[in-house]
Amino acid sequence: MKAQEFFRDVERGDLRPFYYLYGPERGLIEEALNKIKEKALNPATREFNFEILDAKEHTEETILASFQIFPVRSPRRLVVIQQADLVWNKATSSYIDYFLSPNPLTCAVFLGEKADLRTKFFQALEKKGATIPFYPPSEGELIHWIHLQIKQLDHQISEEAVALLMERVGPNLKELKLELQKLALRKRGEGQIAEEDVLNLTEDMRSENPFEFPPAVARLDLKGMLRLLRKNLQQGEPPLLLFLLTVRQLRLIRRAQDLKSGGCSKKEIETRLRIFPRKAEDFWEQVENFPLSSLDQLWLLNLEADQKLKTSYLEKGLLLEKYLWDLYFHGLEGWKAARAMNHPPGIRVDFEEFRLGSSGR
Repeated sequence: MKAQEFFRDVERGDLRPFYYLYGPERGLIEEALNKIKEKALNPATREFNFEILDAKEHTEETILASFQIFPVRSPRRLVVIQQADLVWNKATSSYIDYFLSPNPLTCAVFLGEKADLRTKFFQALEKKGATIPFYPPSEGELIHWIHLQIKQLDHQISEEAVALLMERVGPNLKELKLELQKLALRKRGEGQIAEEDVLNLTEDMRSENPFEFPPAVARLDLKGMLRLLRKNLQQGEPPLLLFLLTVRQLRLIRRAQDLKSGGCSKKEIETRLRIFPRKAEDFWEQVENFPLSSLDQLWLLNLEADQKLKTSYLEKGLLLEKYLWDLYFHGLEGWKAARAMNHPPGIRVDFEEFRLGSSGR
């Protein structure tokens, strides 16, 4: 189930007996859990009907027994199971039996890092429940989310203000929501929120914006991409977020190259791909410089990196660094083949100078 579908169903009051929420976007998972709380629990009796268990600390018998308790003066009882990866990795038939015949008055919410939908655990869970991944939104999805949030606050915001807000705050949904609330409160219905309002009323929260990382990768700026990777990891950005933003940027470049070959003008392409005017010049530099032959060969590299970042127990920051080195050399080979040069000027670097060591998470 997609996150949008989940929020729509819960808003209608359509709750399932169990959910498995997973992914790196913890802000969205927290929002999803709060929505379930609103619909499942009576605020007056919440403390009697809301329980948090940990799969590492509580036994399978304790967790399953909690599911069977009936609510007290509340539509449902809500049980949250943290570190749920431990549940499905060693799940016995007891969970599968419960999924086939659940307590209709208990809503069980498993919170995990990842999911393997091929396992019997998830196949049984999805017959009456739902598995929902929460990954960082793309830039376009983030723009849409901002407009929805500002509409709920009964305000409007200009596209220029949206772009500036994303640059200053970054993709953290919790921080963005707080800043939007501040903007709406200060404007008090006095017209559209503009760039000037964002400059005056929001803080520049990031020393390095994660959205600046993908363009550095696309420019094959090795020194820049490793510096930005190190800074973003130090700021606490999830490596998977940085990877997904990079893959999206490469897809945009590939799409722009295809559209340009098909006869579309730059303005048409910018409109179709939703490229902000202030970023257009830099974007076209990436499109012109990134070798087409390398883009066509990157899908396997991207697939391998995606699987490792989601399933490997190795340090994610180092996995992402390896991906960057591999991508760089793929691009370098394509660049040399396309331009018949031995080496791009100014791109030679000392490997040891830019090793991240243990800076990744």
